[in-house]
Amino acid sequence: MGKTRRRFPGLLLLACFLLVACGGPEAKKAKFLERGKEYYAKKDFVKAGLEFKNAIQIDPKFAEAYYRLGLSQLSRGDIRGTYGSLSKATELDPKLLPAQTQFGRLFLMVGEHAKAMEKAELVLKSAPDDVDAQLLKGAALVAGKETGKARTYMEGLLAKGIVHPDAYLILARIHTQEKNSRGAEAVLLEGLKGNPKDVPLHRALADLYAADGRHDAAAEQVKAVIALEPANYGNSITLAGLYWKTGQEPKGRAVLDNLVASTPADEDRRLDVARFYLSRGAVADAEKLLQEGIRLNAKTFHLRFALADVYRNTGRSDQAVAVLNECLALEKDRGNPDILTTLGALAKVHLERREVDKAKGYADEVVKASPRNVDGHMVRGNLALLAGDGAGAVAEFRTVVGERPQFVPGYLLLAEGHLLKKEMNLAQEALQNALKADPKSRDARRALGRFHAMQKEYPKAEEKLRAILEENPSDVEVRADLGDLYLAAKEPGKAEKEFAEIKRRAPKVPLGYVKMGDYYRAQGKRDRAAAEYAAAIKVAPETLPLYLMLGRVHVEEKEYAKAAKAYEEALALRPDFWPAANDLAALLCEHPGTGKELDRALELAQSAHKIRPDDPIVQDTLGWALYKKGDNAQALDLLAKAQGKLAGNPEVNYHLGMALVKAGKREQGKEHLKTSVAAKGDFPWKAEAARTLAGI
Repeated sequence: MGKTRRRFPGLLLLACFLLVACGGPEAKKAKFLERGKEYYAKKDFVKAGLEFKNAIQIDPKFAEAYYRLGLSQLSRGDIRGTYGSLSKATELDPKLLPAQTQFGRLFLMVGEHAKAMEKAELVLKSAPDDVDAQLLKGAALVAGKETGKARTYMEGLLAKGIVHPDAYLILARIHTQEKNSRGAEAVLLEGLKGNPKDVPLHRALADLYAADGRHDAAAEQVKAVIALEPANYGNSITLAGLYWKTGQEPKGRAVLDNLVASTPADEDRRLDVARFYLSRGAVADAEKLLQEGIRLNAKTFHLRFALADVYRNTGRSDQAVAVLNECLALEKDRGNPDILTTLGALAKVHLERREVDKAKGYADEVVKASPRNVDGHMVRGNLALLAGDGAGAVAEFRTVVGERPQFVPGYLLLAEGHLLKKEMNLAQEALQNALKADPKSRDARRALGRFHAMQKEYPKAEEKLRAILEENPSDVEVRADLGDLYLAAKEPGKAEKEFAEIKRRAPKVPLGYVKMGDYYRAQGKRDRAAAEYAAAIKVAPETLPLYLMLGRVHVEEKEYAKAAKAYEEALALRPDFWPAANDLAALLCEHPGTGKELDRALELAQSAHKIRPDDPIVQDTLGWALYKKGDNAQALDLLAKAQGKLAGNPEVNYHLGMALVKAGKREQGKEHLKTSVAAKGDFPWKAEAARTLAGI
């Protein structure tokens, strides 16, 4: 008896051990699943996904883990990953109805309403009262434009006592499609009676009121959302936007001022308010806000990144570089993530300035420290495109999309690399992969339309572009693409109509006037082109490149005084706008009138050269100005550098040839003048080059 007692605890421990050992994998995968759900509830979708993957690693046939993984991927915007996970979940367990319903919602998101309906019907066959599946069916009917049937179905659901907020949202959407805003309003108000704290219902009602011009009512709904979600400051930004849109800018500013003042050290809040100002053209306000934030936190990287972007996007690249250099001084470790971001940003600035060596140096440093760094590879890929190196571009952008499979711009640039290599099939494949990553991507669909146009597949191109315009008739960029398509297809009347439509739909946007100006300029109607460019300047007087367009078309018209005036106006707005300084210097060199104009030309050329010392066009202009002023030795040095980079340019060869002849190097000068005269096309001083050549 004593022995039995003594052995019993050991047997119990052994049995417990065996029980745990047998149940170990089940317990572990359940633990990973629960932990994943906890992370998901906290909206930490990355960690949630890792936990679900751990569960799948233990049990590759764990359907629920695949379903949950799909939800976390969807929350991160990974459409392709979501599709794969939900597909696997429903394959492993077709009776996992929530997964089937979510799969249907995914199909609905990507425009596959018929497949969404199939999933809804599949679930309803097993569970006729499943509310989620019923709502999916209603939404699929709406997406399929079966409006009458959808209305009857949704009204039936409400009559059966379903009070889910989505039921009211779907029915309201049906009324909106039928242009029955009062009906939509009534449905949403009814929905709020049973769901007074439902934020999407309040937001839908705010959108409805705003669309109807009932701005005060819309503002009240947004205020209700703010009260329901006090921690979500984005709602206050929405309210400010509503005020701004309705001409109540001071109210909007007050909302934003209070938002920032409530937590002045909150960088994310400050950044979002700055973005709001930038989106509405209030650059000075955004700049001031970011500068104040930097004064509050001298060690901030992210506010400096945003300020550098403001400078870069407004043509103040020198100031952008200065701010980014401040970032480099904040941290000694060149491998620090913020330093790598800084180096990547510097690479982008120098790339935009066509300072290839500097851009490459920074990008190479980034990639050396972080071999899979997307920003570094993006810059190196763009440098390859700039150099016409298709193979190099393809290699870089393949790395980009390998690291970020959902990154649509990576696929679009990869397509450009393939186009450089004349690999049309691979270019099209890259564009189709972009659409797989984001089936609704406007940029990918637009690029595919332009690709078909390039292939002279004009009907296909038109179909793609028209589909985007059906969704958003005010998309002026796509409408401009359509106009360009008609020009390529030799249908100028249709092109002119599209450009005119841009002007009609967006009279305060310069694009329509610019496209129409380009259209007239190509037809040789330079006076009409000049009028269009002048109109563009009226609507966007701060857009400096417009002055260059106007100046250049006046030069073509031989209206030199008008051209000079356009360039001077640009320089009055921004004295360091080197392209205008360069163009005006070139103009004054050829049409000086008096010696004073030559002095002004030299001054302008020197200022442009100070900003862009390695630019061959700037080198050529300064060299020619020095030649005209009699300083032939300095002129020769600059003109030789310019010609080294632009070997086939007829004007540069003309300038260098003339300077060489003047220096007594007649044979060398003769060769460059021959190159100039032999070049295809015409340029203003081709006859002078020919006369000089004949006299040597």
